[in-house]
Amino acid sequence: MARLVALPRPQPFPPPGRLPLERRIYSVIAAVTLDRSEADLDHHLVLRRAARAMIAETPSSLCTVGATAYRRKQMSDARKVARVCSRARVVGVAFFDYNHGQTGVAPNAIELHPVLGFACLS
Repeated sequence: MARLVALPRPQPFPPPGRLPLERRIYSVIAAVTLDRSEADLDHHLVLRRAARAMIAETPSSLCTVGATAYRRKQMSDARKVARVCSRARVVGVAFFDYNHGQTGVAPNAIELHPVLGFACLS
């Protein structure tokens, strides 16, 4: 997680296309301190480790129609089990979002979105 939140924010933003690091899957171990539904029906998770925080999102099935069946299943399975817990492994794709004051936003506004895997380890 420390490596992701320390990455420089792309300039200009938004970038003209997806960056190579936004096409990779990352695994983060952190506390999940918030799980709430957003207006777009995604579930917003706040990941915390030491003084760092970042967001992970499990997308609504309405937002996954362009994904392969395999990835849609991963997203759906992760969404079913994602929850608040003191130590979790969260697997997802890196994504630079806009910083609009959302709870748990990283300094560079990087997120794991979509979440493809979730396991509570505590």
